[in-house]
Amino acid sequence: MIKKLGVILEPDPSHEWEAGAVFNCGVVIHRQRFHMLYRAVWGRYKKTAEGYENYISFIGHASSTDGIHFERDPEPVMIPESSFDRFGCEDPRITPFEGRFLITYTALSMPASSGRGYRVALAETKDFKVFSKYGVVIPDIDDKDAVIFPKRINGKIAIIHRAFGRNIQIAYMQRIPESKEFWKGHIEEIEKHTILRPTYSWEAIKIGAGVPPIEVESGYLLIYHAKGQDHKYRVGAALLDREHPHRVIARLSYPIIEPTEEFEIEGDVKNVVFPCGAVQVEHELYIYYGAADKRCALAILNLPKLLNKLETSTPPPLPLHSI
Repeated sequence: MIKKLGVILEPDPSHEWEAGAVFNCGVVIHRQRFHMLYRAVWGRYKKTAEGYENYISFIGHASSTDGIHFERDPEPVMIPESSFDRFGCEDPRITPFEGRFLITYTALSMPASSGRGYRVALAETKDFKVFSKYGVVIPDIDDKDAVIFPKRINGKIAIIHRAFGRNIQIAYMQRIPESKEFWKGHIEEIEKHTILRPTYSWEAIKIGAGVPPIEVESGYLLIYHAKGQDHKYRVGAALLDREHPHRVIARLSYPIIEPTEEFEIEGDVKNVVFPCGAVQVEHELYIYYGAADKRCALAILNLPKLLNKLETSTPPPLPLHSI
């Protein structure tokens, strides 16, 4: 069902801002070109016994006519410059939404080695030339892996995210950004808003959204990442109800992508496949992912076959809530 095309973007030693690593890339099609936003780590970081020191991420842009061969911009399009993201801009996801492209990314206000100070931030572009940052949109809590639905759900903007580092939650907002009072109430009832929990051994440690939800005839396809008991990162798939996407109507019990190739096994973090973007090309789904936190890679699968497997599966039970 899956065909791996391999590495499509490598670190560039001629640009210091992306000399260390390039990975975790979001991709969309705009005006017949594939546009990629990718996480780039500068070449100044060092590996220590405690982890990586001076580890700073930027966001770069590349474009393509075929979705495989990309041409990069020479300078980053988003840099760590504000108090909320001064230690890094990570893992961009792109959602076409009402005539613009909304970009969710993880903003670090503290060094990556601290494991704290990460927030969901938002940016926007209309043409992949001019970008505007809007700052943190889920305040006062460490949170990441946020993706926005491509259209309103019952008049509201739906966002999937991962608070407290293990499960996947959903929120329905009237606007972006929502008020602090809205998020305070949401966090206080976080279990009520949880839609997916680690269930299988290959996702036992944690799960998180990967690709922004993809609208299909039977609902919304959610491609997500998972970390298993063996500390390997894999890619899973679930199907959400079209009108009430907090309802998981199908979920595969096995991963659709796992680290098997050398470029996925060896890197800054071993055994990682981490999806942030996907594009439908006729009957195929191009899934773009970070490989071992070092490179951008591409896998292609047959979308009807994946949906057929999902529609003949059943999700593990989870209490539901209403909007």
